[in-house]
This record gives sequence, structure tokens and C-alpha cells, in this order.
Amino acid sequence: MANLTSIVIAISFSFATGFFTTLSYVEKPVWGLVFDSDNPRVTDENARLIHAELKRIINIAPPTMATVVSSGTVLVLYQMWQQNFGESALTVAVWLFLSMGYVISQLRARIAAVKSVSSDGDIDDVREGLGGLVTIHHMGLIATSGVVILQTVLVVLL
Repeated sequence: MANLTSIVIAISFSFATGFFTTLSYVEKPVWGLVFDSDNPRVTDENARLIHAELKRIINIAPPTMATVVSSGTVLVLYQMWQQNFGESALTVAVWLFLSMGYVISQLRARIAAVKSVSSDGDIDDVREGLGGLVTIHHMGLIATSGVVILQTVLVVLL
């Protein structure tokens, strides 16, 4: 039977996964910018629209996600200690630190690349900044969903 810490970890990262999933759906019209900021399938109008939408939430979303992910991270470390650095807890922690470490290292610059550019400004800057932020959001989705899957399978259910 899982203890409260293990369940709260799963819930915290499930919330983060849901948040990244929502962002992913909002950003769907501009997914093509992930691999090519000049992708002709992404219209300039869609790029400007999604850019403007992200700018509306850019002051709320990062602090909220930082609180959820950092709280979950503290609990993952506590869980490791609680379980005497057992394989399951260690696996969750290693995945979290490797996957989220890169996301966190890139996030500030990618947010700034959207925040500092007007949605009506130079379209190349809009598309490039947007593509970078969409990419990091997808990486965050992979990272947090991986934590949920590993936590549920290796810790909660075992």
C-alpha cells in the first residue's frame, strides 16, 4: 500500500501533466514551429494568435508550475529517504532530475523570447520564440508524465 507521500507525488505531477497537456492543445496550430520556425504550414496569423495567448498567461503559469514541480521534487527526495534509496524511489528521482533538469535550464530564456517580443512585432522573432517555448512545453509534458507513470507503476502500485 502506498503512503501519503507517494500519492501526493503522483497527484502533483498529474496536475503538472494536465497543465502541459492543456498548453499543448492550445499550441496545436503552431506545433510545426518545433522543428522549423519557417514552417509554411503554420500561418503567421496563427503564430501571432498563439503568441498573444501565451503572453496573457506568461506571468501566471510559470510561478504556478514552479510551485507544483518544486513541491513535488521535495516530496520525491523525501520519498527516496523514506524508502532508504530503494530502486523504485531512485528511478523516479533520476527520471525527474534528468528530464526536468533540462526543461528548467531552458525555460527562463524561452519564456523571455516570447515575453520580450510583441505579438505584432517581427514575425521571424514571433515564430522563433514561439517554437522554442512550444518545444520546452512538450518536453515538460514528457518529463512530468514520465514521473506520473513511474511513480504509479513502481511506487504506488507495488
